[in-house]
Amino acid sequence: MGEAKRRQELGIPPRKKIINLKKSDRYISWLPITKTRIKKYPYMGFATMALGSIIFLVGNGFNTISQ
Repeated sequence: MGEAKRRQELGIPPRKKIINLKKSDRYISWLPITKTRIKKYPYMGFATMALGSIIFLVGNGFNTISQ
């Protein structure tokens, strides 16, 4: 016998569903960077900008600057 049937026979109301509506602490829903991660690693923004600049200069940006 399932719990729902047992509760119905005993006159007990059905169990309330536990809905966990924990709000995500992401800045943008599809971006995997959260506010807690930024607080934990405050240099992450600077490192990302530096990496992007290096990739830009090595890739195509360096060729256009030197000409």
